[in-house]
Amino acid sequence: MDIKKLLDQAITALESEIETVREKPSSDVLFAGKREKVTASDSVNYKFESHQPAIRFAEEIKAMAGEKSWTVHPVSFEDKEVTLQFPEDVGSSISEVHVEWENDFILKKTLSEIAKLNSREKSELERLEHLFEPNGQAIPGPDEVDDDGMRNEAQLDAIRMSMNRRATFIWGPPGTGKTATLGYIIANYLKNGKKVLFASNTNRAVDVGLLSALDAIQKIGLNIPQHRITRFGEAALDASELEPILFSNQLEQTIRKRQEQAGEWIGLMERRKQALQAVEKRFRNGKQPTNNQELEMKLIEQKIEDAGGLEELEEKLEELSQVNDRAELWKKQLVATTLAKVCTSDLFHDLDFDAVVVDESSMANLPYMMVLAAHAKWHMVVVGDPMQLPPIALTSDRKSREFLEKDIFTTVSGADSSEALFRWHDEHPEFTAFFDTQYRLEESLADVISTVFYEGRLKTGKIQDQSLGELSDRAFHLVNTSKYGPFLEQKSGERGFKPINMVHQEVVERLLKNMGGRGIFMEDVGVIVPFRSAVYDLRNRLYEAGIRNVEVGTIHTFQGREKDYIIFDTVMSGEKQRGTKRHYSVRPLDEEKNGLSVPRLLNVAFSRSRKELVVIADMDHVERVYGGKFLGKLLKRIGG
Repeated sequence: MDIKKLLDQAITALESEIETVREKPSSDVLFAGKREKVTASDSVNYKFESHQPAIRFAEEIKAMAGEKSWTVHPVSFEDKEVTLQFPEDVGSSISEVHVEWENDFILKKTLSEIAKLNSREKSELERLEHLFEPNGQAIPGPDEVDDDGMRNEAQLDAIRMSMNRRATFIWGPPGTGKTATLGYIIANYLKNGKKVLFASNTNRAVDVGLLSALDAIQKIGLNIPQHRITRFGEAALDASELEPILFSNQLEQTIRKRQEQAGEWIGLMERRKQALQAVEKRFRNGKQPTNNQELEMKLIEQKIEDAGGLEELEEKLEELSQVNDRAELWKKQLVATTLAKVCTSDLFHDLDFDAVVVDESSMANLPYMMVLAAHAKWHMVVVGDPMQLPPIALTSDRKSREFLEKDIFTTVSGADSSEALFRWHDEHPEFTAFFDTQYRLEESLADVISTVFYEGRLKTGKIQDQSLGELSDRAFHLVNTSKYGPFLEQKSGERGFKPINMVHQEVVERLLKNMGGRGIFMEDVGVIVPFRSAVYDLRNRLYEAGIRNVEVGTIHTFQGREKDYIIFDTVMSGEKQRGTKRHYSVRPLDEEKNGLSVPRLLNVAFSRSRKELVVIADMDHVERVYGGKFLGKLLKRIGG
């Protein structure tokens, strides 16, 4: 694989994506802004509640309230509150403001990092070659690895492989213990004195992975000082173990320690300030300083002179009150953060790690993976499931979109099907691992998923849950709506494909009410639909029906998450047109239009439930349009 050509493709694709993102700016409505302070430049800071952390990356924001508009700038984003700097004082509070910004910061910074890589000599790009052209090259590593005694053979093989290979690809279907195992991979690297960077797509995934690593460190009896481990960026989980290792908290603690070390000097400067104020007060009253005051001033000045003089002492105190963030980050042995942070923070520039471990890597675009690989001196561990959701892109340029929607597994393997992926794994056992035992899904559902998506290779190691009460012996159910005469309608006056299936909406509502009657809490239920417009329609209907706490979202919404109960509504039926029904397939559900993304989407939708999955489908429509395709095969398997 030509690495230079790959980098050129990344640059072109990112430029196209940036152009598209700029044409579609992000927006939000902020309420109840409170004036914080007036800055030195007479600008004014206002704090608002916000649930869009991406706003912090905006270089400038257009803010509109009534007929007035301003160009404002983000100051900070903490605890779901954003502080914006306005060019003028608009009162003690702002009741409502509409904001709009170009959400291209991460893309531009990633492009900058890729451009830097592209300018390097070929010898400096070997780290990328190890990732994109793995050859199973062995490097010296430990003969034995530590674990908790609960790892299965496939998991242990992956840990050992990671210690002795330049690049390791770990393929783990849902519930197969990927996160726990990567915790032991990280712990074993640390045990062998290696410096580790752990990254994932989302803050939540980073937190979960880091907590797994902390647990593994404790279980193998490894003593790593807390200050050598850091969570860089914003934590999504409210976990007590994360609080002391947040990088921002560690910096504050470092400053406090330095100030404590300089306590005597700080006290001396404070005594000088108080003595000068006392003398000035007497002068203002027309009096000379007392003998004691003069003596006090002489003693203070002498001590300052002994410390090197006032100017030098002030410089020392200023140094002790500041911290070199980059130097502090470099001291860490384990750094956990998001892929975006590695690409956007200048603190990571030219920082090397012995090992880089990437979780959920099948959802990461190739430019991200290139930047991460450039930081890996010896080991690159790629953890994910190529049968789960791939990266997504917005650009309409076909080549750019195809490049950005490729994942690292299919790129390296050259595979365009699950069969080809397994063939690649079988041919390269020296650097690929497949986790073949799942512990989360009920066995009946796991068997279906194994057969359809994983060539029957996925076994179940979970003891059946005896607390399922009235559930049948199968943890999946197909509701065939054909007998109810469902049909699609299109939202009038709406652009794009915005399907409405009123019969399916009614079925979802009835199911949820029945589940509530069985004592199931709505917080434990997720409803998945394949179209974003259908999410909003269904949410509104359920709200009006008094069903308030069930979560409704797209397949992408539920990636990496679980619910006890999942309802998957396929939505599709024949569309009524001039008194007849027209049956057609759509991109999210047809592999002829969407390739390998279809089984990935369906795999995610069907593997989110811990206890029970209910699928709603018009099987007459499915058999007509998807009979020999993934969706048809899967639903026939469930319905049979």
